[in-house]
Amino acid sequence: MQIKINFLCRDSILAAPLVLDLVLFLDLAHRAGMRGIQEWLSFYFKAPMHAPNIYPEHDIFIQLMKLKNTLRWMRGEDLITHLGLEYYD
Repeated sequence: MQIKINFLCRDSILAAPLVLDLVLFLDLAHRAGMRGIQEWLSFYFKAPMHAPNIYPEHDIFIQLMKLKNTLRWMRGEDLITHLGLEYYD
């Protein structure tokens, strides 16, 4: 009987760009004065961290929307709401 293991480190190659994105976003948050849990980065995690009184959001599309809206808020742009209010101006 023989067991052969191929350790090619492919997982770390795939994870490297994600880690770089996280580092850059965390640096941006630090420069913007944001402290504590960064819930807007939950898009990158399997089990997102959250404040004790907030329900964790596991929907990947809502997590992506939080990420985009936080970046828009930092730039001073209008947030994406999908309410359709632009039809009632």
